[in-house]
Amino acid sequence: MSAPENREAAFLAKITASATHEIRNVLAIVKESAGLIQDVIHSWSQSEVPNQDKVLRSLGRIDAQVIRGADLLSNLNRFAHSLDRLQEETDLSLEAQQVALLSQRFARKKRHVVQVRPADQRLPVAVKPLELQMALFAAVECCLDQLPEASTVTIHPAREGDRASVEFIGEAGEKALLPAPAAADGWGRLVELLDDFGASIETSDTAYRFRIVLPSVGAR
Repeated sequence: MSAPENREAAFLAKITASATHEIRNVLAIVKESAGLIQDVIHSWSQSEVPNQDKVLRSLGRIDAQVIRGADLLSNLNRFAHSLDRLQEETDLSLEAQQVALLSQRFARKKRHVVQVRPADQRLPVAVKPLELQMALFAAVECCLDQLPEASTVTIHPAREGDRASVEFIGEAGEKALLPAPAAADGWGRLVELLDDFGASIETSDTAYRFRIVLPSVGAR
């Protein structure tokens, strides 16, 4: 990045962080208000509150959505800060989890599920965070575009000897003949993104899966 781009990225990160902080405050007020209503309802008898069970279930859903919103904000905030993080190292396992969470809405459009099978250790890789996130998201998009509706995409970061890798596995909800990942419209773009930081890609002939192999720390 050039110096002007760094300033712009820092500005975007600052504004996004401020906005997410304010939205967190909104969610906190919603959660507190729902809790107070719940306490009041519990203090009354069922005859005093029509459909008490239904109201309590609705309050439970509000609480669940507040938690979901807080998780989304945490990931959005972290993503925004990746714009101005210039270090040459990041944690592949953490970035894979973040991309999976941020891609949920795209997945739901086709009733897909995107999940992570986490690594059992930290996986430092010699890649700038934003570069890695762009590549991982491009890989997810290839899967979402190719797989039939209601499929599952599993992202599995792992250590293989002195290499770190992340595998993408597509499983259809029903038995179906799945296309080759390299036939995806976005495959060329994915390869370009990986070339930018020296990563390679391996495909399988027996199932819908492919693996991105990344440079280890100190390799660049």
